[in-house]
Amino acid sequence: MMIIETFISYLKLLASVCVLLPLVIEAAERCTPPSRWTSAVTQRAENGSELCATSPPTETLTAIFKIRCLAECVNRESCGDGFNYRTEAQLCELYSDPPTSYQVLPDCAYLKTVR
Repeated sequence: MMIIETFISYLKLLASVCVLLPLVIEAAERCTPPSRWTSAVTQRAENGSELCATSPPTETLTAIFKIRCLAECVNRESCGDGFNYRTEAQLCELYSDPPTSYQVLPDCAYLKTVR
């Protein structure tokens, strides 16, 4: 009797994997960034402090986390060059062109996309 119960449990587990695996693969494919760039690099001053772009952004969004801002940048045409992430304000400022001015500001960092 124990062997049959174990076998039934195994079949149920196998059925769950067969149902969930395609969903996991689909979700992972949706999270894969497009090949238009490969990474993002924080712009820094000569002393190593993070720089913040002070030129007007192309678009501003609310983003609780920096990684969310990065995801928005990957998926939007308005983010061709990079983005500011403002920690305290939880803002994501996207730039389609390179900013013309930068400053060291608290709670702000500009990340340039590297193609």
